[in-house]
Amino acid sequence: MHSHAPHHEHHFGAEHAARYDAGTATSLPGYHAMQELIAATMTSVLRGNDSASILCVGVGTAQELLPYSRYGRPTWRFTGTDTSPHMLAVARERLSSTGMGERMRLHEGALHDLPTSAPFDGAQMVGVLHHVTGAQTRLELLREVVRRLKPGAPFIIGESVGNDPVLLAVEEEQLRVSGVPPEKLARRRKELASLEIPASDEAFFALLREAGLTEQPRQLFASLQFKAFLVHSPEVPPLRTSG
Repeated sequence: MHSHAPHHEHHFGAEHAARYDAGTATSLPGYHAMQELIAATMTSVLRGNDSASILCVGVGTAQELLPYSRYGRPTWRFTGTDTSPHMLAVARERLSSTGMGERMRLHEGALHDLPTSAPFDGAQMVGVLHHVTGAQTRLELLREVVRRLKPGAPFIIGESVGNDPVLLAVEEEQLRVSGVPPEKLARRRKELASLEIPASDEAFFALLREAGLTEQPRQLFASLQFKAFLVHSPEVPPLRTSG
């Protein structure tokens, strides 16, 4: 459920799913440009691979996949996971109407419940991690992504990083001008305070390293405190543990 706005999992109901994309585009300046850059990056890194399989963790409404109708190859295949049936309902309708439905497999549930398949050639996970409660749970999610990738595969991850009060005020001012009422801004402030967001780039990079992503991340995009990075899975895959 890729969202920059601070919504906990139980908020991803039918009403929220219907207005999700418009709200996220308002709260995250450059939202669509980021999606273009992610697709362009994946295409560049996987150039020459005509049969790539891409894992999309927290695919939400599948808005992030629309640029692949122009990028990548028409023979690429995508697997999307999300825990919200309402977000996936929007995704199915969107993918069907844009002609990408046949290239996409959607899985309702957590990533670790996705049936085992051949390792993926690439993965992306945008705005998901800050919805995951608990440091160990976030680490396990990242390790699960790594386990699902081929050695050296690109992994693009977008996440809120930092808690700068000046930048938070800028975000809020933009939302105020966009018409968000004061009571919603107050609720957003409260929800933001409850999220476990990495305090800095280095804190975020340390989490990635702990998950086995030891390459120095390359920054692809930044909008206030939301950033997207490119890393690669380790060339030597991590040992799988039973259980």
